[in-house]
Amino acid sequence: MTPTFTRFTLAYISRRFLSTTACRLSKKVAVVGAGPSGFYTSLNLLKDNDPSLQIDMFERNPCPFGLVRYGVAPDHPEVKNCQERFQDTRKDERFKYYGNVTVGIDLKLKELYDNYDIVVYAYGSNKENKLGIPGEDDHPGIINSKAFVGWYNGSPEYKDLDPPLDKVKSVVIIGNGNVAIDIARVLLAPIESHWKMTDISRHAIEQLRKSKVEKVTIVARKGFLESKFTNKEFKELFELYKEGVYFGGWPKQKFVTLQDLKLGRVDKRRLSLVNKYKGLLEKENAGGKTPRRVWYLDYLKSPIGFKVNRADPELLEEVIFRDNSIKIERIPNTRSYRSIITPTEGFSSINCQLVIPSIGYKCKPLPEFKKLGIPFDEKKGVIPNVDGKVIGRNDSYCVGWVANGSRGNINSTVMTSGLLAEIIQEQLNAKNNNIDKPGRKVTEELLGKRNVNVVNWDDWTTIEAFEKMKGKESGKPMEKVTDFKEMLNICK
Repeated sequence: MTPTFTRFTLAYISRRFLSTTACRLSKKVAVVGAGPSGFYTSLNLLKDNDPSLQIDMFERNPCPFGLVRYGVAPDHPEVKNCQERFQDTRKDERFKYYGNVTVGIDLKLKELYDNYDIVVYAYGSNKENKLGIPGEDDHPGIINSKAFVGWYNGSPEYKDLDPPLDKVKSVVIIGNGNVAIDIARVLLAPIESHWKMTDISRHAIEQLRKSKVEKVTIVARKGFLESKFTNKEFKELFELYKEGVYFGGWPKQKFVTLQDLKLGRVDKRRLSLVNKYKGLLEKENAGGKTPRRVWYLDYLKSPIGFKVNRADPELLEEVIFRDNSIKIERIPNTRSYRSIITPTEGFSSINCQLVIPSIGYKCKPLPEFKKLGIPFDEKKGVIPNVDGKVIGRNDSYCVGWVANGSRGNINSTVMTSGLLAEIIQEQLNAKNNNIDKPGRKVTEELLGKRNVNVVNWDDWTTIEAFEKMKGKESGKPMEKVTDFKEMLNICK
């Protein structure tokens, strides 16, 4: 009997055939960037146990882990625990790490598209937001937070920064996110009791030992309710009173109305921290003790200029601000408030020798984006996307800061990376073009022809073991290698 096929049967057979074909074809994914978002996306893709999957990760630095390695404060080792999870990729032959490979230079972006089914952009921010004030880029008394954080975290890019802390008594940090709080802790917390046993860089320890910093003022353009730091980080700064670092207060006249607001839980907790700790300095002074190191909060100030120190031109004398006014309104049918910030005709200044702007970071487009039709929002510093899928491209995805801007934490990264991996997996499983792209076979041929000194996962493990050995000698978890050439010499 000749079989008869309904439309449903034919569709079912077609789907089964395509599915079987897709399983036979290799599924090649290139991940650009070896930070948390890139690793979490890769780990989630590998969960599927699909033997046809290949993931190749490319990182311009020899060492992986991005922000976790060079951005997380040294006294937050618990945040860095995710590195152990990332090590799981080493056990999976479907994953391969290519360190010391710059996409756009060592490998052209077009070559990734030629050799991989999907490209995932997971690189982080590579430039800081600017204040837009003359002198901020070329005066040694103004150091952006990206450079300062990289310096104390042992990034080879900033090992020669040499901030003049031995000549500075007062520092102004412009911005009030978690990074600003981290920087304040680094400047004020005692070396021996707080930093000596962390993985802070050796050169930072040496410089901080010479530091004369006694006062740090954290300044923001908006009001207290708009503060970007978390209450956890805020409390850590307050708790430094146990190590001789005290909260000096804030301009009371700006915040009397806060006591009368019906605040939500987070804001109420934040205000309660201020009320709890603000009297400790007064008690110390009343007891005849004068704390050497004090930090302050100030709000409603927009920086407009710097005045150079006449006695030492490499330092500043003061920062000049335009004062802002604030109007707080209740958002209807909620417990939340919105603040309307308006510039005034008033001006003020804060005496200091060093300024550290900390107003966020931006990603930059890769060199071939425009040529290949990869969209990029220069103003926001992100790749336009819908749920991680690059707008206008079926073979491109993005995750992390290049997708969402410099916000969020490890927990939000875990969530967004997991969701993106599901979307990518669906597309890979539906692959039906019968094209088996070569992936790492051609990639390694290209890198070999160009004599690129690739750092693989075993090489990185060698570097890591060396760092831990050096750290053990001085009672630290690790002593990071701060020179790219030395890294390559260690592992080759």
